[in-house]
Formats: sequence, structure tokens, C-alpha cells
Amino acid sequence: MGLNNKHISNRNSKVASDDSDQSKGTDKCKKITIQILKTWQQEIQTDKSIVTIKHVIEAFHSAVNSTTASSDIILQYTVGGSATYNGLIQLCVMQLPDAFKQFLKLDPESQGVHKSKRFEKIQEILKCYMLDLVKVLEQVALSNNNAAVTVLLKHLHQMLPYTELISSLNKPLLKILLNLWSTADQTIYIIAFINILHIATSKEFVVDELLEVMYEIYSQNMKIVSLKTLPRINFMRDSLIEIYLLDHNTSYSHAFLHIRQLAIDLKNAVSLNNKKHIQTVYNWQYINSLRLWTELITRAGNKSMLPSLLYPLVQIIIGTIKVNPTVTYYPLRFHCLEMLINISKGTGTFIPILPFLLEILDSYDFNKRHQTATMKPISFACILRISKSQLVENSFKDSIIETIYQLILEYAASESYKIYFPDLYTSCIIQLKEFLKKCHVAIYCKKMKQLLSLIEENKKFIENERSKATVDLQNMAKIINWENRIKTDGTEIVKFYASYINHRKSQNHKFPVKKKEKKDTNIYYYASVK
Repeated sequence: MGLNNKHISNRNSKVASDDSDQSKGTDKCKKITIQILKTWQQEIQTDKSIVTIKHVIEAFHSAVNSTTASSDIILQYTVGGSATYNGLIQLCVMQLPDAFKQFLKLDPESQGVHKSKRFEKIQEILKCYMLDLVKVLEQVALSNNNAAVTVLLKHLHQMLPYTELISSLNKPLLKILLNLWSTADQTIYIIAFINILHIATSKEFVVDELLEVMYEIYSQNMKIVSLKTLPRINFMRDSLIEIYLLDHNTSYSHAFLHIRQLAIDLKNAVSLNNKKHIQTVYNWQYINSLRLWTELITRAGNKSMLPSLLYPLVQIIIGTIKVNPTVTYYPLRFHCLEMLINISKGTGTFIPILPFLLEILDSYDFNKRHQTATMKPISFACILRISKSQLVENSFKDSIIETIYQLILEYAASESYKIYFPDLYTSCIIQLKEFLKKCHVAIYCKKMKQLLSLIEENKKFIENERSKATVDLQNMAKIINWENRIKTDGTEIVKFYASYINHRKSQNHKFPVKKKEKKDTNIYYYASVK
């Protein structure tokens, strides 16, 4: 994995004999004391040479490897007690980044660390220190000491600019960082990703292999969705997209292969039409994979070939809805429609979304008496399939109406400035009126009447604006300018949707659950290396 420990110890033994009178003529390990650490802390801030830096790094190396070193390896120092070890870690974390900057004579805005004429003099000890830091980080991560892991990750981020040219460090570093990214608590997995992103954006780093590994980790972590796992899954998806956007050509190759596999799975589900193959499509892994490629292509814009995958992706999402369009899988349908709305909003592409929502209002019997009354609403955020017991609850119908209301409102708001709005929403108005004739549940009718009123009001507004201007339907530039003016001025339905979302957020706000964690009195404390 790196440099031989014996080589490091012997090399630094020579340095110590040259730079320290106390180590001349003896092979005995020197014991690190708090007083020595204080002396080094003063010297490292004023020493313009690399002598004190080498002492600190050799002491750190001895401390890290003291329990694993072979008997034939000579270590220069011994560190006795957790207080001294903690002090040594604190010295490294607090002083080394600035000490290296001072030695390399870097100004605050300097970007080319490796361009310093002195860089070659510290390259070897940097590598030694970083390899030891990786060992410590790995061990501390296993101890579940979140405070210590956070400190070490922040220190690692400070040190990464000095190690960009040491490519052999990337593999062991990324192994630990990816593990923290996928398993640690929120604060830690965010800082871990910041380090991953720094490595991925460094010069001469090839992201191809990293993308495959991160996608595989994401795939394994998105199989089970709950209120507890959802924030991590969302963060993993967003951060993975950040890495994909670093290299559009590589991203296109990855997206093409994975979207093709999604299409094959869908084809098998449709053609074979058995439970086994349907389940390969109707699961969280498949839906979250669709969501990943949806957001990537939407965010990519026209910078690459990624938008060319938009059409097959939309067809796969629509096909997924049609595999089993029954009441049981209404939640899955809503997840797919959310993706289609995001694609339409993000890319300006027209997608026939309304029929899949209005079909539910037309086919489902909302007048049917429920068998079970519950106060708690059903959230579709973490479910794809409705259970038999949930089907007979009043909250199920409530949630359907609320979701349809929200999705139609969102889609109408996003299209409200379009010149074709009156024509597109004429059938929607007709079907909403038909629903109001059939439905006898007052709260449902009230909801849909409000939605109908908003759509009719916007329809009249666009028709009125169209009558004021002479628009050549063959002149797309003028149509776009007209639509942009309407969009800039704003529509009432957009304003209403914004207030509706803010109200929903305030209603759904939950107080954070306070977890009882064992607090470490000193975040640098590391009881045992082994």
C-alpha cells in the first residue's frame, strides 16, 4: 500500500541524528512528553527549515505504528499515555497545515502547491504522514467517535492540496472516505464527500472508476427507503451527481449503459408479465436509479450528450407506470410522475403528465365508505405499494386527493406562462368538472374546486394576453419572448403554489429527535491505535 515502515524509520533516524543532539549515538527511543510537545509547538511556528516538521511527523509515525511495528523496525519515539497522544494529534492537526504553507512560502491565494521549488523536499515526508493519517482515520472511524472523526476529516481536507501529486494515496483514502460517505452520521458523511470531491477534482485524477464504485454503493444503499434512510439517500444521489457532472463524456457512457439496463428490465417485465420480473422494476432500487438519471440529465443542460438520453428515459418512466397501473401501486405512479414533472420543468420539454393523474379521478371511487378511520395521513414519500389494510383506510383516499391536487397544481404552475396553456388544460378543466359531479365528499370537492378555479383563472389570463398581442405562431423567437415576459411578471397560480409549498413545509416540520450520544471530553483523544 505504500512506503516500507523500516525505510521510513531508518530514514528519519538519520534525520534525527543530524538535527537533534539528544539522539546522537543512541538507538534508544526518545519518550515524548507534554513539555517536548510544547517546545515543538513554539518552534514549528518560527522554524523556517523543515527540522521541527520532521520531528513531529516522525513522532506521529512512531505513535501510530508502535503497536504494529515489527521487532526489526527502529522507531525514534515512544508516546506514553492518552494525554500525550492526544497532545501529539492536536499538534499535527493545528500546526502542520500552516507549517507546510510556511515552509513552501505559499501566499494565501496560491493554488499551485506543487509548483513551489521546495515541494520535492517535503514530498516524501508528506506521503509518510498521510499514510499514517489514513491509518488513524480508519481506526477512529471504527471506534464510532464522531467528534474525533470530524476533526480528522477537516484536517485531511486541509492537507489534501499538499498531496495532489501523490497519486498512490488516492486509493486508501477513497476507500475510507467512501465508507464514511455511505455509513456514517450526517455531519461526517457531508465532510467525507467534501474530501472525495477535492480528490476527484485534482489534476490527472480519472473519475471513471470512482463513478462505478460510488454508483454501486448508492445502488446498495437505496434498496430500503424510510424516514430514517431518506435524507442519506437524497444526499448520496445529489453528491453522486456532483461527481458525474465533472466529466460529461464519462457520465454519458455510464448513463447510457445503466439506462439501457433499466429498459431491458422493463421490457422483460412487460413481455413476460410475471411476478418475478415485475418485481425487478417495482422496487426502490429501480425507482431511485430512475431518479438519479432524471436529476443528472436535468442538471446537465446542453453541455454534453446527456440530454440525448432524455427521450428513452421518459419512455422508461411512463412504461414503468403502465406495467401495473392498479390502485395498489398508486404511490409508485406518483413517484414516477414527480420525476416527469421535474424533467418537464428542468428542460422545458413537454410531457403528457395530466392523463395519468386525471385517470385516477375518473376511475377510483372516492364515494365508497371506508372501513377504517385513522387520524394519521399516509405519506407516499417512503412507500411504493399500498397494503391491504391501508386500502380501506380513510387516510388513503385523503392522501390520493392531496397528492393529485399538489402534482396538478405544480405542473399547472410550471406551465402557466406558456402560450398553449388554455388549449392544454381545456380537457383538464372538463375532467375536473366531471369529477365534481360524481364526488359527494365535501372536503374532496372543496379541494378540486379550488384547483379548478385556479386553472380557469390562468386560462382566461393567458387568453386575454394572447388577444392583446399579434403572435406569429411560426416565429418561435417572438413566442419565447412573449412567454418570458409572462413568466417574469408572474402568474397568480405560481404565487399560490409558492404559498402552498411554504404552508406544507411548515405543517410537515418535525422537531429533531435528540439522540443520547456519549460525549468525549476531548475530541482529539484516541485511546488505542490497535
